[in-house]
Amino acid sequence: MSFRLMHPEMLLLLLLIPVLLGGWIFLKLPLARIRYPRIDVWKTIPGAVSKRPVWIPRILRLTALIFLIFSAARPQSGESREVVFSEGVDIAIALDISGSMRALDFQPQNRLEVAKQVIRGFIEKREHDRIGLVLFGSESFTLCPLTLDHDLLLEFLDQARIGMVQEQTAIGKAIANAVNRLRVSETTRPAGAGPSSDTREKSQLVIMCTDGVNNVQSKIDPITAAKAAAALGIKIHTIGVGTKGLVDMPDPRFPGRTVRVQVDLDEDTLREIADITGGQYFHAMNPKALIKIFEIIDRMEKMDIDSFKYTRYTEQFVWPLLAAGFLLILEIVLRQTVYRRFP
Repeated sequence: MSFRLMHPEMLLLLLLIPVLLGGWIFLKLPLARIRYPRIDVWKTIPGAVSKRPVWIPRILRLTALIFLIFSAARPQSGESREVVFSEGVDIAIALDISGSMRALDFQPQNRLEVAKQVIRGFIEKREHDRIGLVLFGSESFTLCPLTLDHDLLLEFLDQARIGMVQEQTAIGKAIANAVNRLRVSETTRPAGAGPSSDTREKSQLVIMCTDGVNNVQSKIDPITAAKAAAALGIKIHTIGVGTKGLVDMPDPRFPGRTVRVQVDLDEDTLREIADITGGQYFHAMNPKALIKIFEIIDRMEKMDIDSFKYTRYTEQFVWPLLAAGFLLILEIVLRQTVYRRFP
């Protein structure tokens, strides 16, 4: 909320106030047109001579004059708004929820919980982008379609957990599902609200976060899915999460205990997927590295955003004008009643 005076020069009239006040104080003007040689008789009549301060009506008139001058200066209140024009990036985040994401090498939490925290921070920064969430284990499904309602998206992200599907890793299915989600969202984009087909490769993106090897036999292998994405102009950034080799995993038989388990990460396939689609491969061996990777992706996939600010002003002169009118009416009423003079 802002405030301004349309004609501030009118406030110079306030200099008349001390002049009028001085005239009332120092110039003893006659209060009556008819002079009486004696007023002793009036003093004997109860209530004939008022003991109320005679300056109150004059103060009311001066205050009313101040309000009138302020109203003439045209006070205005304004509300500022910012209009943003953006063709933001459509992003499908494919998050691995296979059993190996329980690994505890991202202390003090497991890989999945750390990945969810980092993804949350990434989503909160991309306020102008439509983002969706795809989860995958042995199967892949869309947990949240592409949306600008990031609060809703973050609620769905919090619900992601291991065990929602069988705990293997189907990277090919995940890519196909994410790409299909982007294609569906493109057909439902309002006319004029997004980029044209010749710029689609700059505005549609898959971020795949996984810690395993494609170990599910299906009709869609990772490389074939990546080639299909490349043909549609969709870029894929792949992120390998966690260390390779022996890692601590929660012991399913004895809660609170851990066991050492051999895990693998197919970096070659993830790197090839990124290369085919024009994306990049990253390897996060700890939480700090994962945070850094999402910061890099955030900088890489920026879109130009145009914005302008404007302020809409509303006239407020009526309020001091009403105050002045009220004070003048009050003065007239007082002069005709409790401050009435005779003759």
